[in-house]
Amino acid sequence: WLGGRGPPPYAPLLTSVVAPFVFGFLVGPGRVNRRGDGARGGLVVDKCKFLQESNCKGLCLHQCKRPAERLFDDLGVPLRVAPNFETQECQWSWGVAAPAPEADDAWPDNCLAGCANRKLLPAAGRREC
Repeated sequence: WLGGRGPPPYAPLLTSVVAPFVFGFLVGPGRVNRRGDGARGGLVVDKCKFLQESNCKGLCLHQCKRPAERLFDDLGVPLRVAPNFETQECQWSWGVAAPAPEADDAWPDNCLAGCANRKLLPAAGRREC
């Protein structure tokens, strides 16, 4: 971005305003809010489609969270996707680097209650999705 200087300061805000129109059909309706640090550039997805349909943290991580974070990192605007597994809301924060799932305190250790894949794991020789 701009000779290695990083994204312009308005990029997180602009991305959060455009994202509901571009990604809403994939993740569900959302609204612009502030990031956890109080800066502009946040979006909260009211009811994440991935979590509503699957209730599976593995699908969330591998089909939504990490791909979205990688996409925006590649575009030069860091993104942290922080799902709330209890409310099925999801906070997207542009301009914030995402920690690795194993370093994320908010990421659950075990399968979620109600995960349909949970029953299939022992047969596959795995403990988690």
